[in-house]
Amino acid sequence: MWRDFRDVAVSALLAVGAVTWLVVVPLMFVQGALTAGGMGLGPGDPAAASGTFRWASWLGAGIPVAGVVVSATTRRWGWTWFYGSVVVVVAVVAAVRWAQTHP
Repeated sequence: MWRDFRDVAVSALLAVGAVTWLVVVPLMFVQGALTAGGMGLGPGDPAAASGTFRWASWLGAGIPVAGVVVSATTRRWGWTWFYGSVVVVVAVVAAVRWAQTHP
């Protein structure tokens, strides 16, 4: 009984993390860009957008790392592959961004 509940709970947690990473985080970046640029809503406010970008960045990097740990420790290999590939994408994006900002 307990094992079945744990399996369902972990699978649901991993699925919610994936949906959050695939849907919510990109929408947070769009919201930050709209706030920073104004986009027909008046003058842009980059300072107001920085909090949104900060949260989106932390969630964008943190969710995949947590997903790898949870999926690997609970032996859900399909989720481990998914979150592992996401970690690789996040690492490449972070490296490219760092290279752009540090000449």
